[in-house]
Amino acid sequence: MRRAFVAAAAICVAAVAYVGADKLWLSNHRAAPKPAAGTSAIAANAKSIAVLPFTDMSEKHDQEYFSDGLSEELINHLAQITDLKVIARTSSFAFKGKNEDMRTIATKLGVANLLEGSVRKAGGKLRITAQLIRASDGVHMWSEIYDRKLDDIFKVQEEISTTVAKALNAALNASSASGTQPASKKTTNLEAYNLVLEGNYYYWRGNKGDDSKAIEYFRQAINLDPHYAAPWAMMARALAWQGSLGELTAAESELKGREAVERALAIDPNCADAYLARGQIFRFTVGDWTAAIAKFERAAALDPQGRVGQDAQDNILLLKGELSGRFSEYIDWARQRLVRDPLNTDTLFALGTSQQAAGLLRESAATFRRILELNPSMAGAPSQYGLTLMLMGKEAEALGEADKESDETLRLQALACIYWAMARRAESDSALAALERGFADRNAYLIAAARAFRGEIDTALEWLERAHQQRKGSLEPLKADILFRKLHGNRRFDAMLRKAKLME
Repeated sequence: MRRAFVAAAAICVAAVAYVGADKLWLSNHRAAPKPAAGTSAIAANAKSIAVLPFTDMSEKHDQEYFSDGLSEELINHLAQITDLKVIARTSSFAFKGKNEDMRTIATKLGVANLLEGSVRKAGGKLRITAQLIRASDGVHMWSEIYDRKLDDIFKVQEEISTTVAKALNAALNASSASGTQPASKKTTNLEAYNLVLEGNYYYWRGNKGDDSKAIEYFRQAINLDPHYAAPWAMMARALAWQGSLGELTAAESELKGREAVERALAIDPNCADAYLARGQIFRFTVGDWTAAIAKFERAAALDPQGRVGQDAQDNILLLKGELSGRFSEYIDWARQRLVRDPLNTDTLFALGTSQQAAGLLRESAATFRRILELNPSMAGAPSQYGLTLMLMGKEAEALGEADKESDETLRLQALACIYWAMARRAESDSALAALERGFADRNAYLIAAARAFRGEIDTALEWLERAHQQRKGSLEPLKADILFRKLHGNRRFDAMLRKAKLME
């Protein structure tokens, strides 16, 4: 807690510094240089915008979670404007902490305008600076400083998004112009709201152990306000991911996640995050594809323009592709989504694996190269790129890529397959043995896939049975997984597909 100033002179100096710093930030922060003569303007729709992560200007620089939360809420508000192209959170946040000029950022994101700002939070007081910049020439189309009480945060979010929409001459639809928050966002306890922002920060960061940290913050928010739907729903989403990653057993993920979803929906029957979470649990842990699609469809209907609705639609089309073995609809969808989220490596990853399953190997390789340009250390990308190259007959190149994989389970599986394709049986055996020694208790599916690729049908089927027992949702890609092609038409394999509800 900051010590109160006593001397009047000290108070005046502090006030001048406080205002001056924000004015200096508004005038200088990452301003784009004006284009040289003859330089063409960015060829982007004038009604297009990216909200860059607001900078934490608090005294201790310990409010990053709050500034991130504000940025995300502004993205969500603006996304409801039907004739405005708004870049999604993942791509906008890719520039966090980077000092690139505005034209470069706008070009990479394909937008004409950028909204940036800063947040200074101290006790119950809040100062938000925001400016709207036309990227082609660096002109500040609008800027404002908001001094508010913390409990005015929802009103400030609405005020900024409305002002930006007017500045871009975009019509607000009824949902964004109403000035009200959905029930899932409402709480009178600002500390609970603050804790949800902290939990969201860790949930979206997604490093090892972050889901557990996020859940703890959501629990604290619930303790302060048990009738606040958002922490229940976000807790359910984190529990779903823990189940999918094997950090929780399928039974634990299902039980705890279902309880959190039910509590969220009892408070807010239209909580899109809760329906999305329930769909993820059905998909990743329970393996009930019909139920999962139904929940995703409900989430998409509740938030058709927003992040949750887009995530839900992504789940629906990818799941339908894996169930049917036909990926053209998902591939078209992913390409469209990347227009508004061009740097989203998760969408790119799903696109690459879908192209691989569809036999579009050149396209798949190009997609994985793009991912590795954006994030060379992304888990799963080097191994999948290696497997795609292997399927193209480029085994030596495939080996070099797969060996860069940071996830040990995925690296060993890829190496077992690639060495086998190179007729280096001893090295394939060694990689597979290491995979079975270290990860049989939670990654039976990966072992089954490697065994299937090697043509060891009976052993592969045994491992598939173990995978089904570990987590039914792990068998979701089985029908489309290119590594299982040697088992297609096998009577016992068809029986496993039926058991996993992947075949009539």
